[in-house]
Formats: sequence, structure tokens, C-alpha cells
Amino acid sequence: METLASILGGIGLFLLGVWLMTEGLKLAAGPQLRLILGNWTDTRLRGLCAGILITAIVRSSSAVTVATVGFVNAGLLTLRQAIWVIYGTNIGTTTTSWLVVVVGVKAGVEVLALPLLGIGMIVRLVSGQRARGAGLGQAIAGFGAFFLGIAILQSGFAGLTPYISELELPGASLFAILGFILLGIVLTMVTQSSSAALAVALTASAGGAIPLELAAAAVIGTNIGTTSTALFSVIGATAPAKRVASAHIAFNLLTGLVALMLMPVLLWVSIHGAELVGTADDIMLVLAVFHTIFNCMGVALIWPLSAHLERFLSSLYRTPEEDEDIARPRHLDSTLLAVPDLALRGLVLEATRLQALAFALTRDRIAGISRSRGVAERQQGILALGRQIRDFAGQLGGQALPATVVDALPDLIRATQHLDEIVLAADQLAPLIAPMEQGAQEGTEQGVARESWQRLNDAIAGTLPPPPEQGEVPGDIETLTALTAQIEENYQSIKAGLLRATATGRLHVGTMETALLQAQRLRHTATEAIKAQRRLNRWQRFISDNQAMAAEPPPEIAEPADRPD
Repeated sequence: METLASILGGIGLFLLGVWLMTEGLKLAAGPQLRLILGNWTDTRLRGLCAGILITAIVRSSSAVTVATVGFVNAGLLTLRQAIWVIYGTNIGTTTTSWLVVVVGVKAGVEVLALPLLGIGMIVRLVSGQRARGAGLGQAIAGFGAFFLGIAILQSGFAGLTPYISELELPGASLFAILGFILLGIVLTMVTQSSSAALAVALTASAGGAIPLELAAAAVIGTNIGTTSTALFSVIGATAPAKRVASAHIAFNLLTGLVALMLMPVLLWVSIHGAELVGTADDIMLVLAVFHTIFNCMGVALIWPLSAHLERFLSSLYRTPEEDEDIARPRHLDSTLLAVPDLALRGLVLEATRLQALAFALTRDRIAGISRSRGVAERQQGILALGRQIRDFAGQLGGQALPATVVDALPDLIRATQHLDEIVLAADQLAPLIAPMEQGAQEGTEQGVARESWQRLNDAIAGTLPPPPEQGEVPGDIETLTALTAQIEENYQSIKAGLLRATATGRLHVGTMETALLQAQRLRHTATEAIKAQRRLNRWQRFISDNQAMAAEPPPEIAEPADRPD
């Protein structure tokens, strides 16, 4: 019972240490880590190195995987860049093995764990409200808990060694090897940490009671089991997130399969490699070398296949139904909520997509075009997308946020409401198109200037432009302001002409009212479109450069004093 308590306590301390390190380092160096992930991935090798470096720093491949998925959703990483970061996380995870073997066990708990816990908490308390200092102290204390957990695990498994030895485990049995692979997978899924599962596998093998082949099989299992985090993180997620998770799964399964097939050869190489840095009698050292070799081998194997895998993954999750599902967000899912800067970018991209859909529907309705899908379905899909954007913004607002994100959320929420108004107004434009043309024609014959209608239509078309492409600077607010005055002038001209023609008996009252209502609807549509663009323009400019994820204030956009709300 005491031994079991030691093992459970050791796992708990280890997981606590990993969490403290991950969260502390994200707090202390978050912007720099995001900068590395966002800008150091333009080639395969740099993406691989970025994945290795960040995983080695934050001690969590799962956190890096989730962040990478968020970068893809936010449009900062392509699939090609993301999958190389994912490959790098697998090599970065091997640093845990070396920490356990070289530092955690060799140096001893007295030398590292307790002093680090004390120093870390002192730094945390002294830092007060300074986020970076507090994060650094938390990370240092996390390292202490990490090593203390290893020491307790080692003590617990030392008590189990005599019992394990009595089992006489058949190291060469295929059934036993597969069983230990499954054990490694289950350990990783239960703890949701390949680092913790690795620590258990390594410390359990320290006494030599578990044959080397079975311990190596458990290490392979931890590598495969880490894909469960990717699977859980993309439930209900976007297509890009699913593609990144699929790349992670494909890589780990390929690596695990080849490692299993070549296990005798890889263990032989690992034993000789261990002799170069220590002794082959140290099973934990041999396993650390084995873990490193087969992950590096996996990268070498996937290198020539990566382009084919990328093309294959790009074709997945693109069913016609999904492509046509307007209401399904393409840039938002729960993985972004953990990184507010990325969530802001995703919100802006999704709101820009909403703008494109709303404007396209409105242009079609003004032109009298009805697509095969049906106007009602398009309208409902766009309105549903707007609700999902606002729901996501509400979820994001339920946590501590940078000032930039706090400043952006009201604009983005209000912009989606303006776009909803446009879609609803567009629905009411449809039956008025024919009367408008009739009214314009009769009015022309009876003195109503048809040119005013044309100018009004042209001005309204100017308020419904295609949205800026990613990385493109959006249109000028001053142009929209000028269009506002032009629309009002043309509306008043049309209104006066219609009323005058009706008063002199040259236009039927019913025709006048229908045409005037059409002009009012068009003016309302244009007004809402301008309001939406004023709200979005600032933040579209903010993310137009890939460096916009840095927490800098967005450029101030000069706006008229009577800015509509």
C-alpha cells in the first residue's frame, strides 16, 4: 500500500511540476515563444527546430501541439509549416528522458528538487504583480516538483522491483511486447502527458526487473499515446485543426511501427550509444538513447514523404457538405481560447469571412440574383455564423485578457450585429427590386431622374466591396465617409422627385411608396455596411502583417465625430 501511494504521489508531483513549468514559462516568455512559432517556420528545418526548441523549453508537447493548431486556425501557419513543428515536438519530448536520467536520477533529489522549489517560490512571491518574474519563479518551482516527483517514483518502483522480478517477464515474447506498448499508450492517455508516462516507464526499469525489450516497448507506447491529446483537442474543431492532428497521428504511428519492427537493431545501437556517454548497464540511459534515436529516425523517414502527406491531408475533411456549410466557422475553435492573441486573429478572420458572405448575399439580392442553394438557406447560415462568432467572443471574454483583445471585442461583436442587419435587410430587398425598376421607369417618363437611382446603386455597391485578402491592407475609411454623404444626397434627390411626381399626378401613390421604401432599404443597407467596415477596418489593419500577434496597440484610425454605433 505504501509503495502504491509513493507511485501515485510521484506521478502527481511530476504532473504538477510539468504544469507549473509549462504555465510559468508561457507566462514568462509567452510572446517570445509565440514569435518563434509564428516566424521561425518558413522552411522544413526551421519548423522542425522551432518545435524541438519550444517543446524542450515548456516541457509539454501537448501544449505546443494545441498552440500550433491555434496558429493554423488563425492563419499564421500553413499546414506544411505546422506539420514540421509537430514533428519537432516529438524530438523535443526526448529531452524529458534525458532530464529524468541525467539530472533527476544522477544528481539526486537533495541537490536539485528541494532548493529549486524554495528558490522558485521566493522568486514568485518577490515578483508580486510582475507577470514575467512570477512566471519564471513558477517555472523554477515546477522544475523542483518535477525532480521531486521523479525521486518519489524511483523510490516507489524500487519497492516493487522484487515483486516484478518474480513475474519472470518474457522479454522476447511478441505478446508481451505488444502488451507493454499498450501499457505505454494507456499510461499516456490516463495522465494526458507523455512526459509523465515516460518518467514512469524509465523509473520502473531502473532496477532491472523489467527486461530491456519490454521497457523499450513501453517507451514506444508513450510516443503513440501522446496522439490522444491531439485527438481530444480537435473534437468538433475546424478542418485545419483536424489535418494537423492527423499529421501528428500519422507521424507517431509510422515512427512507432518502424521502431517496433527494428527494435533489436535499435536497441543494439542504443546500447553502444549509451557506452559513449555512460555505461550500457544503465537501462534508463539506454532507453533515453533509444527514445531519441527512433524519434530522429521517424523524422528522417517522413522527410521524403512529407509533401505527399501534406497533399493527402489537404484533401481530407473537404466534403461538399462541409464546404457549403456557411455556418461552420473556419478560423475558430476551442484551441484558440488558451492564447488570446491568436483568438483575436481568428475572430477577425472569421468576422471578415462573415462580411464577405453578407456583402455577397446583399449584392446578389440587389441585382435580383438567386443562387441554386436558395437565399433563405444562405441567410440562415450567415446569421448562424454571426451568432457563433459572438458566442466565441463571449467565451474569450470570460478570462483575463490583454488590453488589445479587450479593446477589440466590442468592435467585433458590434460589427457582426451590423452584418446581421445587412442580411436581414437584404431579405426584404427581394420583392422591391421589380417595383423599384418600375417606379424608376415611370418616374423617368414623368420627370423623376433615373440618374439618381443609378448613382445611388453605384454608391451602395461601393459600400459592399469584397473583403481584403489575408495580408492585404483594407480600404480607406475616408472613402466610406464620402460615400455616406453621396448616398444621402442621392436618396434625398430620389425622395423629392418621387414625392413631386406623385403630387402632380404623374406617378401612382402605390408605385411611389414602393420605390421610396426600396430607396430607404438601400440606404439602410449601405449605412449598416459602413458601420460594420468601420468596426472591422481597424482590426483588419492590425492583423494585416504576421507580426500583428505581438501585443502592441493597433494603429489609430481617424474617424468622423459622428461615427455611427
